Amino acid sequence: MALHTSDITTTTSTSYTSVEAGQRVVITRRAFRWPEISLSLILFALLCTGAITLGTYSYFASVQDRLHITNPWYYFFLIATGAMTVVFVLVSVILYYIHMLLPIPIIFCSFVLFVFWLTGLVKSSIELWGPMGSVNDNCVRYVYGDNTWGGATRETLARIQQEGMCNLWKTVFAMEMIACFCCLWLCLMAWQVNNAASIRYER
Repeated sequence: MALHTSDITTTTSTSYTSVEAGQRVVITRRAFRWPEISLSLILFALLCTGAITLGTYSYFASVQDRLHITNPWYYFFLIATGAMTVVFVLVSVILYYIHMLLPIPIIFCSFVLFVFWLTGLVKSSIELWGPMGSVNDNCVRYVYGDNTWGGATRETLARIQQEGMCNLWKTVFAMEMIACFCCLWLCLMAWQVNNAASIRYER
């Protein structure tokens, strides 16, 4: 992943005093150059995936409550993961524009988010694409395979709602896959930025 010369530079500095030089202070500045376009695309994708996942599983939880069915643990887990992703993106954007976005914290946070997203992806894939009785199996058997309904009736509205729920499951599954990819991509980008950092000494 190439780093462009037009990228905005974020700097951090440390200082120390040299006794032999008569208490002379030497300031070390390390400059990090972030690829603007790639970083913007990743953060935008993470914002979309986090917001969609947060909204979708919140909707699933509200439907379960109306049906008086206990919500599974991974609903709340993915709601929390989506919320953390949105907060992470907003904080990253703020730090970027004040030139305080450092690669090491980004590597750590994006890796933690990757683990969370991967955990949710594995669990939701089992529920969606599992054996008999999975979400996709029920959708194919009872929703997509029955085309006899139609007309301005309550049953038609219920069927449309069922199709929407089935499509939402597949959509949020795709969002989780994209989020995992983006977190890994962001880890790699931050690692490259950290390795390519330039060091300057000012006396």
